[in-house]
Amino acid sequence: MEQRERIEIELMAPKPTDGKDELNLVEFPLCTLAHRLRPDQKTLQFEDRVWDNQRNGWVPRHFTVTGSDAYGLPTALDDEVLLGLIQVTKLRGFAEREVPFTRYQLIQILGWRHDSKSYERIEESLNRWTGVTLYYQNAWWNKARQCWVDAKFHVLDNVWLCHRGDPVEGGGDDVDRPPLSAFVWNDVVFRSFQAGNLKSIDFQFFKQLDSAVAKRLYRFLDKRFFHKREWEFSLHELAWEHIGLARGYDTASLKRKLRPGIAELEAKGYLTPMSDAQRFRKVCARGWRVAFTKATSMATSDQPSGQPSEDESLASELIARGVTPATAADTVQNASPEHIRAQLEVFDWLVARRDPRVSRNPPGFLVSAIKSHYSTPRDFTSWQEQARRYQQGCERRRRLRAHRQEKLARERTTELEQEERLQEFWRSLSEAQRQQIEQKALAQAPLFQRKLIARGGTSGSVAKKNAIDAFLSGLLQTKIET
Repeated sequence: MEQRERIEIELMAPKPTDGKDELNLVEFPLCTLAHRLRPDQKTLQFEDRVWDNQRNGWVPRHFTVTGSDAYGLPTALDDEVLLGLIQVTKLRGFAEREVPFTRYQLIQILGWRHDSKSYERIEESLNRWTGVTLYYQNAWWNKARQCWVDAKFHVLDNVWLCHRGDPVEGGGDDVDRPPLSAFVWNDVVFRSFQAGNLKSIDFQFFKQLDSAVAKRLYRFLDKRFFHKREWEFSLHELAWEHIGLARGYDTASLKRKLRPGIAELEAKGYLTPMSDAQRFRKVCARGWRVAFTKATSMATSDQPSGQPSEDESLASELIARGVTPATAADTVQNASPEHIRAQLEVFDWLVARRDPRVSRNPPGFLVSAIKSHYSTPRDFTSWQEQARRYQQGCERRRRLRAHRQEKLARERTTELEQEERLQEFWRSLSEAQRQQIEQKALAQAPLFQRKLIARGGTSGSVAKKNAIDAFLSGLLQTKIET
């Protein structure tokens, strides 16, 4: 009975928003954003600097990820599996390093399809995490000691997987239930769990995100938003060191790569929409900043006390657009929040388009638009509509890619079937018949093929095979018709 109860506990699913994330694992990427990697790529390196109050100065942080020769570096899907393992451990109260589980349970938590590919992908990911080594230099926060330390460790020390049909210890009523597998966290990671170096995460929201950039950006920003709703980062540092985009990308490419993930977080109500001019700000010849504000609708449940009220937030947004503090406070007092936000969105849209109406006195136009209830321009497109159109475009492109892939697969299948028929026909011929067919095929081949054949080499061999195959196809078709 004890074994039955233990298995039932292990198959529990977490509450939709009651997830956990380890704060150190959020700070730097543990994987690339790609789902596939070059076979020769075995190392990822990241670095930044952070202010340390104890040292009263900036601390340079370095982080390195190395993969094993057999399984390589983790990918974006592996990162999701690791976050799923944290949720499994959370169900057991972070009580023990060794965590029993079933792959069915993990797939259920991750929201993946219950098919053989998911089971195989889980096993592949566990193999990869067992072989990955993390090297933190002044980059692992030791909560017990309240300082940045060096740490070098594997994420998982051991993993063993049981499959349906394997014997269950104890037998009895439990023989028809799936046996439990288990994984063991490295001691460094587990001590961080027990020290409470964790943050809440809306795991259901995380699973609803599509792009790897949006998922990575959400986990990183959600840690920062605990302290305040508005943040600004160096564009290159954020993209390279915290999101994991390739260092070969220039500024324009980095912005292009970030925009889809940002748009997805805006569309799902996590980030406050901004125009490009507000989101990305040039501060010097080669220096760009990127700004983020957490949407008010998502900023109520997990923010610490002292968070600004809605009126203060709206006043701040007006001041950020050039309105004086006194006028901003008066405007907020005499207009509804919904109306102010609607006019702010229209105003940002006009500024982004360099509309003449906001060219002379943008703050004055904004205040007048709010007080006088200016009508929305006919060609105005809201951020929600832009995000919806973007999502539709992404879906169309996905369907087109899928259609092309299906077409290529059908064509490839047809080619293989034709090749098999030709080979079977060729094997049915005698040696004399083969020599006779080869002579006729080469004699009837086009001039350019004959020249290639005469030159010899690889191209000549290919040209000879193509000429013979074409002749055989004709013979085979004639044979079928007769």
